[in-house]
Amino acid sequence: MKILRFENITKIFNSRSSLKALDNITLEIESGDFVNIIGRSGSGKSTLLKISAGILTPTSGEIELDGENLANKSDSELSRIRNYKIGFIPQGASVLPNLTIIENVILPAILWEHGGDITGYAMILLEKFGIANLANSYPSEVSGGELRRALIARALINHPKIILADEPTSNLDSESSQNILQIFSRLNSQENVTLLLVSHDLDTLKFGKRVFEMNDGILTQKSVL
Repeated sequence: MKILRFENITKIFNSRSSLKALDNITLEIESGDFVNIIGRSGSGKSTLLKISAGILTPTSGEIELDGENLANKSDSELSRIRNYKIGFIPQGASVLPNLTIIENVILPAILWEHGGDITGYAMILLEKFGIANLANSYPSEVSGGELRRALIARALINHPKIILADEPTSNLDSESSQNILQIFSRLNSQENVTLLLVSHDLDTLKFGKRVFEMNDGILTQKSVL
C-alpha cells in the first residue's frame, strides 16, 4: 500500500527566479518502507519533507498521503491530516520548554481528540525508549539524546501512517546518534513503522532499505540496502 506519493513535484520559492528548490521529483513510499535521503545543507531535503507533511505547497506536481491528495486542502484540513497520519520530527529540540517531557509527548493527542489512555500510552513509549524516569522532567533538565527520544515518542503518540524525520541526529554525539538510528531501525523491522529520514549524516546509510541523494533539488536513487 502506498503511503506517500510524489509525482513531478517542483518547488520554486521566488517566482522571478529559475532556481528550483525541488526539481521534478517523483517518489513512492510503501507501507513498511524505510527511506533515507542524504544531501548537503541547502540541497532541498527539508523542503521535500515539509511538502510531504503539507507544511509547504509545491509550485507544481501532485502529492498524495495515504491515498489522499493534499492539493487545495485548507489549513484546518492539512492540520487534521498531519495530526492523524504523520509523525513529524523537526530539526533540533522543538519542544515547549515550560511543559514536562510527558506533557510534550502527549500534546499532539490533546490538540485533536483521539480518545483512549493517552498518558498511559505515552509512558509505554517513554519506557520503550529508556526515558520513563524523565517523564516529569523539563526539557532543560535532560540531554540532547534523551530529548530526541522524547521527540520520537511524541511522533508516535497518534499511531501515524508515516514518520518524517528532519536531521534526527543533528547536534548529537556519535553514541547518541547511533542510539537514535537503532531506535528507528527497530521501529521499522519489528513494528513495521514507515519512515522517511532526511540527513547529511552518512551514518544513516547503515540503516533503512532505500537511499536517495538530493543535490540542487534533484533526487537520485543511490542504492537498495
